[in-house]
Amino acid sequence: EIYIIGDYNRLKQVFINVLKNSVEAIPENRIGKIDLSVKLSNKTIIISIEDNGEGMTEEQLKKIEQPFYTTKKQGTGLGLSLSREIIKAHNGQIIFDSKVAVGTKIDIFLPITDQI
Repeated sequence: EIYIIGDYNRLKQVFINVLKNSVEAIPENRIGKIDLSVKLSNKTIIISIEDNGEGMTEEQLKKIEQPFYTTKKQGTGLGLSLSREIIKAHNGQIIFDSKVAVGTKIDIFLPITDQI
């Protein structure tokens, strides 16, 4: 069993947002693929979400966590900024890696505990 001390609803919001972004990043003419993996390292759980979407340029990647920055026509630019703040409030870290025309990988690091 793995225990994370945190706000269930806020963490759920992060994962919904990241997965929604992955789905929306996949072009209509491509068969979509989203890989989820989980690893344990010391007292940390690492949740990785990787898609084969359009990916982002280095310039976009630098701005992606800024409030109100978006690459979507209908986006508000608040999802990833808020997700970063939620993960940070849980003493975690979120890291983005992306390549244009290849896809994006997001690693979420959260501390775990031995007890409830």
